[in-house]
Amino acid sequence: MILFFLLVFLLPCSGKEIPDNMGKEFIFGFMEASNAKSGASSDIPLKLFITTPSQASVRVSITAPLAKNLYRGETITIIKDVIKQVILPKSLRLLGTERSNKAVQIVSSEEIVVFGINQAYKSTDGFLGIPVDVLGMQYFVPSFFSNGPDFYKSAIVITGTHDGTELSIRIKSTNGGRVHFDRKNYGNGNWLNTTIDRFETIQLLCRGDLTGTFVQSSQRVSVFGGCTVTNIGSGTSKDHIEEQIPPLNVWGKRFSILSVPGTNPNLIRVLASEDNTVVSVNNQVNQTLQHGEFYETHSNDFSFITASKPVLTVQYIPSATSRHGVGDPAMTLVPPIEQSNVLYTFLTPMSSQNRDFENTFMFMLQGSDYRGLTLDRNRLHDNYFRSVVQRNNVTSGYMRIPSGSHTIEYSSGLVPFVGILYGGANYESYAFPVGQRFTPINQDCTPSQMTVGDGLDNDCDGRADEEVCFDFVDNDGDGKYNEDCITELSTTRQTTKSTTITPKPTTTTAKPATTPYNLTTTSQKPTTTTPKTTKTVTKPSTTSIPNPKTTTTTTKPTTLGSQSTTIKDLNQKTTPTDKIDFDQIRPQWLTLTEFGVIGGVAVVLLGALGMCCKRCWGLIKNRDDDDDEEDEELRRRRRNKARLALGAPSIRPMYQ
Repeated sequence: MILFFLLVFLLPCSGKEIPDNMGKEFIFGFMEASNAKSGASSDIPLKLFITTPSQASVRVSITAPLAKNLYRGETITIIKDVIKQVILPKSLRLLGTERSNKAVQIVSSEEIVVFGINQAYKSTDGFLGIPVDVLGMQYFVPSFFSNGPDFYKSAIVITGTHDGTELSIRIKSTNGGRVHFDRKNYGNGNWLNTTIDRFETIQLLCRGDLTGTFVQSSQRVSVFGGCTVTNIGSGTSKDHIEEQIPPLNVWGKRFSILSVPGTNPNLIRVLASEDNTVVSVNNQVNQTLQHGEFYETHSNDFSFITASKPVLTVQYIPSATSRHGVGDPAMTLVPPIEQSNVLYTFLTPMSSQNRDFENTFMFMLQGSDYRGLTLDRNRLHDNYFRSVVQRNNVTSGYMRIPSGSHTIEYSSGLVPFVGILYGGANYESYAFPVGQRFTPINQDCTPSQMTVGDGLDNDCDGRADEEVCFDFVDNDGDGKYNEDCITELSTTRQTTKSTTITPKPTTTTAKPATTPYNLTTTSQKPTTTTPKTTKTVTKPSTTSIPNPKTTTTTTKPTTLGSQSTTIKDLNQKTTPTDKIDFDQIRPQWLTLTEFGVIGGVAVVLLGALGMCCKRCWGLIKNRDDDDDEEDEELRRRRRNKARLALGAPSIRPMYQ
């Protein structure tokens, strides 16, 4: 019984789905991607990359439920660690500001991971798919905009997951840009109210930056932000950029930023979800933001960003220049450290010219023992890790990886880390996070009963599974043990990969200019003239958002500083600054072995005791049986004995 209890407690609850990028249903639309020269919509098919962590084979159905005339759908079977590519027709790509039925639905028998690739001629970007079960009802959307031809447009895509979903969208735009939707114009500060059904998509385009636009819905919706095509920085090369945006309840407060090698400086934007959010870069307070405002800075190497309230951090890779001829504009979300995961499987895409990218995997993890990271379950030589920086007890670095399908995890299976994949080719690039958790850490929390590795914030400290079960170490420093813990066995083979990577030199460009940033308000709420019934969505209590009928005033950030630090190359001998206790990195199998030995000894002792008791019982029983037989024999003899009268002669024969 004791051993059974231990085994039940040690095993994670495999039937419960952890809130992360793995799921059984995905619904989203594909944003418009324009030709960088002509502005024409792309004629390149859309792509999906799908894989699974499941040990069993998984059936996956891909359909366009309301656009079967464009795509009949298909069903595939996938297995663990194998990624399949699915080609979708280009006609499913959205075009212009429109309401359409082009949503794609992906349904599977077990949890899967989905990546989307959206390409135009010499233009590529991708996104990490977010499952329906972790979508939300409140979003602030990041985007981008640069002055250029008329087809340079900031874009937002919204997809419904339930019929009759009410939408209330507060437009935020720069440069006087306006959104034209359903025969009506919406400017900065205006509210657009409409409804959306399941599998419907709405695309909003604007000749201005839509970053900070607020989306609120009565049911869960999928939201994307980006640009049809744009250049970033001083370079003139152009690319399509997009990302699927996580809801407000999963945003974080701590971020580690590593500039993409050879593309400096990278543009960093920090978007606030609440008023009076204090943003600090490299331990220096830089800006106080109100909801929907963003702080912009540049990074030439490594930056550590913290915020007093939940924020979304976005990294923009600049256009290629004469000094940086490989790559192009790209946009990626930076997952918060508190939402990092322990394993990622992904596939590197091909360029629009069907050529390999030069692929870079950037990692960020808590602590200093980055050497436990493995590629395709093979340990890596020290030379594989490049430009490693350790600061604020966080380690960041990158590695070059070959094209193809890969799995990156920590050897013990217990150390979570953030991963971002970037690829650069001749005037073309992509960037996206390879995965993360989507634990709702930014909402009212009640301490809950823990199930090992459930992916939830059981102790309401803004982190999930931050303890290592049974290592008897207070991993999160709160004076408690195993109150919110994880135990995952690793199947990593202890082999060494001897590939040596030579780091590319980085360059530095001029100090960034101040971001054109303005937040204005309007006292008039425009009415909408959509074919659907217009309804007003009330403001949820989880986030401080102004009522559509209320006039509000916010201030413009006045100081936008530039941050840069020094990168340390691992080719130089360095001394680790953080001391790691053995108990913190002890392999989990050792802990399980200890409990297994204890359980085994207990079973042996119980068995021996049982055998001894059985033997003793047998001896006692045999003794009782012998006594019973003796008594019965005595009684029998007495019955057979002749009874003579007192004084009678003996019946014994008398022989003369």
